[in-house]
Amino acid sequence: MLDFNTLQVASLCSRCAFVLVFVVTLLRHPREIYFGIWAGALSCSLIATVLMLGDPPSVPLNAVKGAVVYILYGASLAVSWAGLRLFYERTPLIFRTLGLALFAGLSYGLLVQAGASMSWSMTAVFATIAVSSALCMWEILRTPASMRLWTQYIVLAGFSLYFCIFLLTIGVVHFAGERLSTPESGVYSLVFDLWCGVFIQVGYLAMVSERAHLKLSRLADTDPLTGLANRRGLFAAISKRAGLSPAPPRSAILLADIDHFKAINDTYGHEGGDAALVGFAERLRGVMRKNDLVARWGGEEFLVVLDQADIAVAAAVAERLRKSAAGQPFTVNGAPVTVTASIGVAVVAAGEERIDAALSRADAALYAAKRAGRNRVCLEAPPQPDTRASRTEPSSGLREAMEAIQVVGQPRSEPA
Repeated sequence: MLDFNTLQVASLCSRCAFVLVFVVTLLRHPREIYFGIWAGALSCSLIATVLMLGDPPSVPLNAVKGAVVYILYGASLAVSWAGLRLFYERTPLIFRTLGLALFAGLSYGLLVQAGASMSWSMTAVFATIAVSSALCMWEILRTPASMRLWTQYIVLAGFSLYFCIFLLTIGVVHFAGERLSTPESGVYSLVFDLWCGVFIQVGYLAMVSERAHLKLSRLADTDPLTGLANRRGLFAAISKRAGLSPAPPRSAILLADIDHFKAINDTYGHEGGDAALVGFAERLRGVMRKNDLVARWGGEEFLVVLDQADIAVAAAVAERLRKSAAGQPFTVNGAPVTVTASIGVAVVAAGEERIDAALSRADAALYAAKRAGRNRVCLEAPPQPDTRASRTEPSSGLREAMEAIQVVGQPRSEPA
């Protein structure tokens, strides 16, 4: 048989350990304020447990002590809710948190002082704390997909257990009140409290660790200047979308290069060049479709994998990008600067399992656009099998490939 006093000591030790972990972690990462909030929530329940030491679980608390103890228990879950909101980058609702923290204890004290039955006094406490548990569950369940974590469901399990226990206790208080006066009831409540507490506190630490790992992974896949995917991130996205096939069917490649980028750097410095890259990336995002994959390929080059696009669609999207870049001057170090781009387009041919060949063709089309005067779109159709090829004319394949490059978008006047 479990001893009630031993469980109380175990509960105190568990809370003390987690408070210490949260405080040390907060000191190491002072910007992660939710660690301090969670430590505060645990401290409230820790103080309440200390105040309850020596009190038999079968004896109801008087109005004053009960108000203090249940305010602390109510604050524990209400403040946990505020910490969860902050963790998920939502603004804590201070007045609602304070109201939930105070209502549990104040309602108990007022009802007992007014002579209400203990069952209704305890119902007010458990109902308020159940609301706080439900709010914690709601914060986790409404998490957007971009912030969803596997470990958050550990915390969800803990708060779900709390919620169910509080509702069950309300029913027991009204329909089986005499069973609450037995020593076993206090033991069972402490055991459940320990289980739920461990689920929640361990879950908090696991959530923070998982999110930090995901952030590091995103940093490894993201260009820090423009916020676009880098090469690693692009190929990871392609693999994720297509599974075993790195290139989705009917995809096309756009390879865009900012014209005269060295001149921008020489004139406005590297900060000006960075401003041009960031501005171009923003316009690139603006013209791309929802399922297109966009990346900074390197230097002043940008790569787009168009989903479900033939050569005509790809050429139209590329032309929109060219016009968007050239249509309005960029602000570079406070000065308006016209920034143009040359774009090469190629489609992934049937039977090509990777984008490498299409990327090479897009690169050839890009250089053709540069040679033709820049600020234009050139496209190259995928190579077609030629059964008439002759071994005696080794240059015919190259000649046909060059003829396949077409200029589909260009300014009305040649740039200087």
